[in-house]
Amino acid sequence: SSGINAEYGDGLVCLVVGVLFRCGVAYLSVLCSELNVRERLFVCASWTPKATVQAAIGSIALDRVRESTPVDPDSELYGVTVLCIAVLAIIVTSPPGAALISLLGPRLLDHKPEEVAPIRVAVEEGGSNESLDKKQSTAVETKEHV
Repeated sequence: SSGINAEYGDGLVCLVVGVLFRCGVAYLSVLCSELNVRERLFVCASWTPKATVQAAIGSIALDRVRESTPVDPDSELYGVTVLCIAVLAIIVTSPPGAALISLLGPRLLDHKPEEVAPIRVAVEEGGSNESLDKKQSTAVETKEHV
């Protein structure tokens, strides 16, 4: 029992180190971009893992062990540990990651619609049966809205 609890503690430490490492890599990956510091920090928050993979495949190890005949008790314990750490990963990363995005997005990101330059569009005059070189074109200015 104490061995299992120690494995969960080790799994939690691994998760925390992994999240911190991922945050650092996320920041470094946008370091040379045109993003400002606040936007880079938001990238770190938005790139926190959401544990979707763990939710999808967390039970596979235990399922495979239980499908084998005879079931090895040590292997079954490892499968249970993998499943429990996958659930721990979901609990530790998903709610805080979603909360960080919701809380930090409005505080770190500024939404300023940019003025869009006019686009010149050619409007054809004349019938569709005329040859291309006989058609006249006039330019119409339009503004594209985002």
